[in-house]
Amino acid sequence: MEISVKKLIFQEIKEEVVGIPLVKGESLPKEFSEFADSIRKGEFDGSEGQILPINTREMAKFSRLLLIGIGEAKEVSPELFRRAAGSLVRYAKASKCTATAILVPPRFSRDDFVQALAEGAVLADYKFLKFKTKQDNVAVDIRELVIVADTKLSPAAKKGKLLAEAQNYVRKINEHPANMATPQKLAELARTLAKEKKLAVTVYEKDDLKKMGMNGILAVNQGSDLPPVLVILEYNKDKKSLPLYCVVGKGVTFDSGGISIKPSKGMQEMKYDKSGAVDVLGITKAVAELNLPIRLLGIFPATENMPSGSAQKPGDIVTAYNGKTMEVLNTDAEGRLILADALAFAAEKKPEAIIDLATLTGAIIVCLGPHAIGLFSNDDELSKAIENAGENTFERVWRMPIWKEYGEMIKGDFADIKNIGSESGEAGSITASKFLQEFVGECKWAHLDIAGVDLIRASHPYLEKGASGMGVRLVVSALEIIASKGLAGKMAGKD
Repeated sequence: MEISVKKLIFQEIKEEVVGIPLVKGESLPKEFSEFADSIRKGEFDGSEGQILPINTREMAKFSRLLLIGIGEAKEVSPELFRRAAGSLVRYAKASKCTATAILVPPRFSRDDFVQALAEGAVLADYKFLKFKTKQDNVAVDIRELVIVADTKLSPAAKKGKLLAEAQNYVRKINEHPANMATPQKLAELARTLAKEKKLAVTVYEKDDLKKMGMNGILAVNQGSDLPPVLVILEYNKDKKSLPLYCVVGKGVTFDSGGISIKPSKGMQEMKYDKSGAVDVLGITKAVAELNLPIRLLGIFPATENMPSGSAQKPGDIVTAYNGKTMEVLNTDAEGRLILADALAFAAEKKPEAIIDLATLTGAIIVCLGPHAIGLFSNDDELSKAIENAGENTFERVWRMPIWKEYGEMIKGDFADIKNIGSESGEAGSITASKFLQEFVGECKWAHLDIAGVDLIRASHPYLEKGASGMGVRLVVSALEIIASKGLAGKMAGKD
């Protein structure tokens, strides 16, 4: 989709469908007043989510006008503009119109609103159809979106498009099933991305991991016929004067649960257990394209978790990369085992901050449902930056406690720590986070449990059913915030 910002008058708009966001009770802009008679009483009042198509009957160069309700004026936010763009794109696709335009009301002529329009349009235009053999009745792709606003807002539209395309890149990869998106395939994608964006890349193979003592990754991989990898992407590697940040993602390309096998119902969704790792690819892509003034390490371990005669067993004890011993009480709590090695590796690099993303626990879904990401952190300033980023992107987070008492719940009977807090599942997301904290040392660290938001199951204003790609825009925004403020200095964490 080509997106441009143009300062046009009514007579110059020639795209097939023109969207006009309207607050509740607001009249049409005066240049469109001739279409007001097409609105029957009670048919449209600008309530949030309302749309009303109007046929222009050749009274304009464009054929259709789409009124889009954005609700009460005092409650209008960039997110409502994302949704408005989503409504416009979905209407245009269903109507088989490939060229669209949307007006930015003067009071909302700001960078964040224009960026949101571009994001919503690009995200709504995406649908994964790669494996459909018959696509005759599939809606068309939108060729063009013109944002009618001051051209000084063009950089904001460009940024929104870039971020949304990075999110769609993640959605596309994540939709591939386990027989295609293997650990080796993810490594190949990292190499391709590195070549395209001039990044440094290192892929540690199974023999390397053995030499390094990455036993958490190796233990989870024991039951699989496919070898594991640990992938390291480096942006601005040689610019040592820039602050270093690490983003770490969980990459379980299929999670059967291992010996502690999952129920069969819904197990096909375990192809999405690589969401954190794929987010790392998307975040690194976006950071490079935005030329952020930071150094970034993007790290992800990738493996399957399968049951077999060689699989790890409940009761096994494993020594992680940093020397800590881990008692495996449940082989379906595998994500924290592979992240243990990856986080300890990241902490060795002494970054300003580490952010990890993982579809880590079902417990976070019980707690927050599909509307928020669980945030766990040892640093207040880092947490605040992520919370602000969540409001900016509408990938909202909710900070959970990681008090020291929760650490007592994962103390092992026969090893340093155990990989579940209790058989009853009490504080499951928190104890999982306390497990991860054992491997970050003194680094400022935030863990994002994305298990509730990685997959779209219900109707959404601009995301289709399937992989969401959530976490990309959130973390990129957070990196921009923390890079601009700086997080150097003594850790201000609270336990």
